[in-house]
This record gives sequence, structure tokens and C-alpha cells, in this order.
Amino acid sequence: MRITMRDDDKTPLKKSKLPEQVFDQLMEWIMEGKLSMGDKLVTDDLAEQLGVSRMPVREAIANLEAIGLAKTIPYAGTKLVKLEKTDVQEIYLARSALEPIAARFACIRITPDQLEKVEQIHEEYKKAVMKDELDPVEVYQLNRRFHFTIYKASGLKRICEDVEKYWDNLAYFKFIYGQKLLQNQELKEDMIREHQCYLDALREGDSDRLYYEQKRNLEKRAADLAHYTDGYFENE
Repeated sequence: MRITMRDDDKTPLKKSKLPEQVFDQLMEWIMEGKLSMGDKLVTDDLAEQLGVSRMPVREAIANLEAIGLAKTIPYAGTKLVKLEKTDVQEIYLARSALEPIAARFACIRITPDQLEKVEQIHEEYKKAVMKDELDPVEVYQLNRRFHFTIYKASGLKRICEDVEKYWDNLAYFKFIYGQKLLQNQELKEDMIREHQCYLDALREGDSDRLYYEQKRNLEKRAADLAHYTDGYFENE
């Protein structure tokens, strides 16, 4: 697949930490829908469009494979994976096991400065969600920052790394799924209330409440897939 970009998309990447920058750019294109699940990743084409050599592109693609977003097929090349409903449900099952643990420990260990940062992100998130003209990528990124600012306060580095991998696995899916959620005023308000509930539990130091609210909401996400994913999965 060759990505069609505007002139302002064609800014050459800086040479420092190129593989990481290429990876970040590919993730951004996935979130913006310029790259879709099942698309072929052609190293030469991507290198030309990014203004870099093939080596950092190869490393970035290898990182996409490492987190489960891409797969190399013999004689067919490397493609972004196409998630099936069972894949998404399994990822949510893993998240519902890990994220409540990170949240519980974060509630116990969070510092005043970290809590203030979570509060700031929540305010930005509310404004982004309630805009008349929504930017789904902005909403996704703020949602991610909100959750990982909490999780990283737990000090559970390995669990946070695993959770981040699962979020990356779902990046494109969450972009499509999230756009549908954001079209519904009631669901937008529910999303804000959900974050507010987590924030209230953090402020009160109620680690049990945070654990069970987080677990309940993630399990509900998995159960509600059929209601908001029409057209995403091949068999639907």
C-alpha cells in the first residue's frame, strides 16, 4: 500500500532515534486510518515517504511485529494484522486481569504530583470529548495518557509494559470503535463519568473501589463489542 499524504505530511524525520520515530509515525498513520489492518508494509516505499534509509524502517516494522500489530508471511511480505472478534475479546480479557492490579497499586503509591497530573489530563480529556467537532486521535491519546499516568504510578514496570503492548495491539481497532462511541452523546458522558470515578477513587485512596470499577468496565467493553463494531470484523 502507498500512503497518500498532503504536502504538510512530508516532513523528513530527524536522524536521531530514527527507528523509534519511524515506529511512532507508523502508529500515528494507523490511528489516522492512513494504514489499515491487512495493509502490506513495503520497506522501500515507507523509507522513501519518510525520507530515511531502509534500516530504521525495518527496525520499526520489527517492533510492530513484536507487539503483535504486524506479521511476516513467507513469500507474501509483512502486513498489519487483521484482528478477529475473538482476538479483541482475548486482549480485553488480558487487560481486565492486569489493569485493575496496576490501578490498585497506583492508588496506594500515587504521589500528590502524579495525582495532579492525572487531574490535568482528565480536564483536557473532558474538553476533547465534548467538542462539537471531535478529533478521535486526540481523544484516544488523552485517554491513553490518563490511564498510563495512573498505571505508571503503581511502580509495576513489567505489568505496565504488558498493558502497553495490549493497548498497541488494539490501536487501530480502538480508533474505529472509539469513533462510533463518540457519535453518541450519552456514551460520551459515560466515558467522562468513568474517568471521574477512577479519579475520585484515587483521591480517596480507595484501592478496592478502583480495582473493581476498572475490572467491571473492561469486562463490559468485551461484552459490548457486538453493539459497536458493525463493519469492522470481516464476518459481520
